[in-house]
Amino acid sequence: MKAAIIYGGMKGKDGLLNSIVSIISETLKELHVEVEEIILDNYHIDYYYGKSNKDIQQIANKINDSAGVIFVSNTILAAPSGIIKVFLENLGHLSYKNMIEGKYGFSVCFTDSLGERESAEYILKAWEMLGGIEGGKIALWVKDMEGLKNLRESIEKRVEAFYKIFRQPGQKIPNSYNQSVTMTVNEKKISGWTVPKIDLDEINKQNNQEETVQVKNSSFEDFSKVQEKDIKELTDFFKQQMFSAGNELAINAYGTYAKPSAMPVVEHRKTCKQMTKNLPHYFQPHLAADFVGSFQFNITGKESFDGYIVIDKGECSYFDGIKEDADITMIMEEDIWVDILRGKISAQKAFMTGQLKVRGNFVLLNRLDQLFKKMS
Repeated sequence: MKAAIIYGGMKGKDGLLNSIVSIISETLKELHVEVEEIILDNYHIDYYYGKSNKDIQQIANKINDSAGVIFVSNTILAAPSGIIKVFLENLGHLSYKNMIEGKYGFSVCFTDSLGERESAEYILKAWEMLGGIEGGKIALWVKDMEGLKNLRESIEKRVEAFYKIFRQPGQKIPNSYNQSVTMTVNEKKISGWTVPKIDLDEINKQNNQEETVQVKNSSFEDFSKVQEKDIKELTDFFKQQMFSAGNELAINAYGTYAKPSAMPVVEHRKTCKQMTKNLPHYFQPHLAADFVGSFQFNITGKESFDGYIVIDKGECSYFDGIKEDADITMIMEEDIWVDILRGKISAQKAFMTGQLKVRGNFVLLNRLDQLFKKMS
């Protein structure tokens, strides 16, 4: 039986990191487990741009040969080290899915400040979304080697417990991260993550059937006309509020004004669905020159609706309804979605705090935060 220990980020200089790995490795070897230590610093790991990587492939092969996988990381801003996060993002490529599926994962995160629990949970959530199974975690608050010595026995017992899990795996407990869930929304089904496909011909056909908001290159004159129209609508609105029936007009040398209306002014705010339909207007095409992807939004609450956007190399379009093969499906309450659109909370943070559920490639949450300006 074989287990893999994956760590990195300090290029071997972190004494605590190496000591924790040694404790885990020695404990497993005493249980007659073959241990494969994978130091990520020894591999060429780039930021993930949707392409496979031969070094990631080598590590994925080692994961495939292992019954259990243990991640060890220091904690930075309540999250694991950067190289661990980038590595997990790279594992989101479809070519590694079968190698990870059904593998038990265990995370060990440590710090001398704050955030070790959040860091350990970050790794396990990502591992489950990639197809793996949660096998437990250790969150360590430790300052120095002396403190680690006092924790050695506890670490060994936790590792032994994980060994029992991956040695005799039981029934997989379903949850929203590791289960292919099928639910019904408006008599249509949203199934678990499937291979993302974007059929441009199909999208063009749908343009004739569904309401579309599309961002296209336009001249300065066209933009000025739209801006002039918007200003006129605002002017008409304020005139209606100022000179409504019952107001007394007064004239002086500077023009005409009205006494304040006794009736309250109704604040006209856009609804959650209107804001979602307007997403293409806030799209930043210069940041998505080579990006192709689709985002499905399933919004619940007073104004429940389903819609999705398709981004294709600088073009962004909105559609009502459900796209079965969307790259990512986001499920949330309308007030959470409005906060994300207005920049009060990022999509990534909403996901990490449990306010947002995701199906598919969760890595795209970061792209969503980057590609659109915040609404006022």
